[in-house]
Amino acid sequence: MQFDSGSPYSLLYKNKLDAIQLKYPGSIPSDQRDGKLVNFSFQADQLPIIAKEIVVKQFDDSAIDWKSENGVEIIGTIGTDLIDGKVAIIDYPNKKLTISQTVPERLMQDMTLSNFIYSNRSILLPVKINSKETILYFDSGSSMFELLTDKETSKQLALPNAKPMQYKVNSWGRYLTAHTIASNSTIEIANISIPIGASTYIEGISDSQIEQMSKMGIGGMTGNKLFLDYILVLDTKNHKFGLLPSL
Repeated sequence: MQFDSGSPYSLLYKNKLDAIQLKYPGSIPSDQRDGKLVNFSFQADQLPIIAKEIVVKQFDDSAIDWKSENGVEIIGTIGTDLIDGKVAIIDYPNKKLTISQTVPERLMQDMTLSNFIYSNRSILLPVKINSKETILYFDSGSSMFELLTDKETSKQLALPNAKPMQYKVNSWGRYLTAHTIASNSTIEIANISIPIGASTYIEGISDSQIEQMSKMGIGGMTGNKLFLDYILVLDTKNHKFGLLPSL
């Protein structure tokens, strides 16, 4: 399962569960109510999880390639319900996710915490982009994007004469066109300045969605790529966050 801070709740992909059930009959509980598994227990590595309810949603028509020894099958999403009211420590260089009740003292010695907006399990981080204050929606499911913003902002941040690279992205079975433009801008976040090599805008998102985000003061979205050299600390209980270069 992928950890996706852009999803306010965890869910399992029905097509993958059907494939598991076909190969291992009885492995998936049959107790479902309104498209949800009830009292479903599983382990995320060594962490035992009991979900009173977990949504089951059709993702696509793919099954599971049981013959592939090296392939990774994603069978669902772990959302921010897992870290709600807790502290999430995402150590990107060491590929570790730690969930605790408080921020460890060893991290607090070298890190200053800043406020962030935590609403309806969505994580909104205050930032400065080229000295302009705005808010970025943190979506760890959008791993490839340093900065996902609107077309106008993306062009303002672009290097002179830079040409967009175009490619398709899949959003729940709907294909959109992404335009990525090289940049030498910076993002100031949690008192740390991080250079961004590119910004991206996407065609296919409605003007009303962009306008609504703009009215809320949201200047775009960022994913994992921005933080690959850092430890990101998110205290969802106290609405505090911090960044620390990898120890």
